[in-house]
Amino acid sequence: MTSNLRREILLKRLEKVEQVVDNNNTPKYNGNDINSSEGNDSISELPSFKRSPPKMKSTTGHTADPTLEKWSSYFEVNKQVAFKERNFSLNIYYSLPKLLETRSIPVFIFHHGAGSSGLSFANLSKILQEKLKGQCGCFSFDARGHGNTTVIDPEKSVSYELDSFINDFKTLLEYIYFDVLSDVPNEKLSIILVGHSLGGSICTFTFPKLSPELKKHITGITMLDIVEEAAKDALNKVDHFLSATPNIFMSYSEAIDWYVRHGLSKNRTSANIAVPSLFRQFTNGKVVRITNLQVFRPYWGTWFSELSKSFVAVPTSKMLILAGNDNLDKELIIGQMQGKYQLVVFQNSGHFIQEDEALKTALTLIDFWRRNDNKNVVIKTNWGSTK
Repeated sequence: MTSNLRREILLKRLEKVEQVVDNNNTPKYNGNDINSSEGNDSISELPSFKRSPPKMKSTTGHTADPTLEKWSSYFEVNKQVAFKERNFSLNIYYSLPKLLETRSIPVFIFHHGAGSSGLSFANLSKILQEKLKGQCGCFSFDARGHGNTTVIDPEKSVSYELDSFINDFKTLLEYIYFDVLSDVPNEKLSIILVGHSLGGSICTFTFPKLSPELKKHITGITMLDIVEEAAKDALNKVDHFLSATPNIFMSYSEAIDWYVRHGLSKNRTSANIAVPSLFRQFTNGKVVRITNLQVFRPYWGTWFSELSKSFVAVPTSKMLILAGNDNLDKELIIGQMQGKYQLVVFQNSGHFIQEDEALKTALTLIDFWRRNDNKNVVIKTNWGSTK
């Protein structure tokens, strides 16, 4: 298929979206293409996130609405980084540790679940930085098919199987470690991988693929509200969930209210930043969901297979935080009885634990880091003392 033909098809699809969103024959969306950088480097940083011009038909992200929370209230940096070998420009948020004099410097790297975005961890990241007085790093990003992460070359096929997500995350972790954290003393670096739902599966299966140099700095993995058997059962109910969840709202505020009212978000502070990141706004004010979960249908079966067994076996410290209505499957029960991982249950939380119980999650992660990082252990003895 030629490039011109693909472009015509894309424009026609955008016109159909416009007809759904706005019946007043408004102009077509005039989006900006992200061009891959020149040269042979496989990784190139693109300009930091900018607000789309007011005259554009649709806005990129949600920061064009001045009444909404801004990413900059939660992270120091937001930028696009093009990974040519992955064919994606990943939208990344992060804050670096302020002080490097401490014995151990924790860096929390988050991976969201299907249909979510990197800003699902915004409120949690802010609380972590406050509780640790800036002596930690926090990284989050939009996975392929989500948020403001974009395809570099639309001519190439795009897959959403588990291995594709894993290799994206592996590439991102290497970039963070070798490039972004290069000023953090290696001997002090303590990385904690935190994944929600599908993100928990990705964190678990990515660890064995990391280089020995990077792997030795991983203090542990935390999975948020994901159990293999329950996840597989939930996939059978996705169609009902999608049919009951609107894809278009009259405004960001209406979307936030709907999520809170229906219990999908139980913490409005988190919802104010996390929910708008799931939508893209048009100039008539209406917002349309960015991620189409139906596109992922052919790949669902690859996402959680052997997760519980792999999580229990992965050779690092592990923690599983569940919402109160979840049950462990056989592999997790055996692993828990053998003391292979730490189990924490938040009784009043919904599925989005990092949003609903941001403070509890932050305190639990800090405790997990402190207990499992041997750099925090100081053994005092009076051996040899004459007093």
